[in-house]
Amino acid sequence: MVTRGYTQTMVTNVRGAKARLSELLDRAARGEEIVITSDGKPKARLVAIEAGARPYQAHRELLRGGRSKSGASADVIIRQERDSRD
Repeated sequence: MVTRGYTQTMVTNVRGAKARLSELLDRAARGEEIVITSDGKPKARLVAIEAGARPYQAHRELLRGGRSKSGASADVIIRQERDSRD
């Protein structure tokens, strides 16, 4: 089910959104707001990312590096915490 109000908002259910996701992404990128409903209730809103806004990116060097050489391992920290309770 797809409906439109007086504003540039489109409402669709999950099934319709799945079937037309590429189209909805293009419409959102052009400035239209898409509201996705489930069981007749709004659950999510699909909107364009602001110009110049960057989505979150992971710091790849930290992810590749593994465990820090300067700190204690999780096992050591947990053991110290348990021992300090006695």
